Amino acid sequence: MDSDNAGQSRSRRRVLQTGAAVAGLSIAGCLGGSDDTITFLSRGGSTQEAEREIMEEWTAESDITVEHQEAPSDQEMIQMIAENPGSIDFTNFAASGLGLARGQHDGELLADIDYGEIPNYEEHVQDEWQSAPPIDGHDDGIAYHISTHGLAYSTEMVEEEPTSWDVALESEYDDQVVFSDIAYARFGVGAAHAGLDVNEALADEDLREEVYDQLRDHHELVTTYWASGDEFMRYLQEEQAALTTAWGGRIEQLQEDGYPVDYTIPEEGAPSFSSFMAVAEESDNKEHVYDFLNWYYEPEHAVQHSLNYKYPTPLEDPPEELTELLEYVEDPDELLWMDFQLVFEHLDEIEQSWDEIKTE
Repeated sequence: MDSDNAGQSRSRRRVLQTGAAVAGLSIAGCLGGSDDTITFLSRGGSTQEAEREIMEEWTAESDITVEHQEAPSDQEMIQMIAENPGSIDFTNFAASGLGLARGQHDGELLADIDYGEIPNYEEHVQDEWQSAPPIDGHDDGIAYHISTHGLAYSTEMVEEEPTSWDVALESEYDDQVVFSDIAYARFGVGAAHAGLDVNEALADEDLREEVYDQLRDHHELVTTYWASGDEFMRYLQEEQAALTTAWGGRIEQLQEDGYPVDYTIPEEGAPSFSSFMAVAEESDNKEHVYDFLNWYYEPEHAVQHSLNYKYPTPLEDPPEELTELLEYVEDPDELLWMDFQLVFEHLDEIEQSWDEIKTE
């Protein structure tokens, strides 16, 4: 995942404050394509560069150009699509974005996927991921890549691979633990560490208090909190952290650069930040979008992109190089899936409680 996911913990009220800037983008004429151009909206950063690369290969074969737009979070992405109908053709929402888009726009923002137009998806993507929780019972998203909010660690400062979130409470790592400042991600990790079903905890006031108590225990040993992927990478690079919550793709980048770091999903589980491709309902270029998607889900293209992107597409019979990516899991049931309707129902409370914990 990219650094911009830090923005996803903003309340709905604060998200609306970005409206003028987003609307200005449309007024300035920065959005919109033509018959031989489609527009893709993502969170930008290093992952967008990998997407540019794979899409340029498709352009060379199809003669259809892909224009890239970016926004710092799923909320802003939703707003751009809603306020600029017909200007964005497709996007890659995380589960939170799919949930919010449905909740705010009554399912009218995203098109139902025409699976007949992307036979490579149905043939080559694992069945379990074709019915992953965020798209189970819905037709407005298809599995794109696997991502988790797990635990990264310095292999020089931590002797053995951590198997539990309990490691964050060990006194030997006092002043060496860094966690994210994304309120609902912190809630997900806290629920997992407390041994609670995250969605039961979201729905029950008493259980939410148990999660907040767990986060208070974490706070006593946490040195600081990061707001972007670049930050947790820097803490590890500069040996300012022995342990940090992280996205595995970013840790993969550090490993390639020679840093002594690794990544694990603790036995209690980790929240999923996996992404799903979605097509805008108002797009006039669905035919081109489907052509690209069908091309992408040919295994040779999906594998190539996954290795460059560092986040795996869950293919049937995946090659070993794909399963060796740090984020790879065989089944979506291995991850924690937050019900984002419940998340946004209680988001103001979660954010307020999280802010209070940080000042205690």
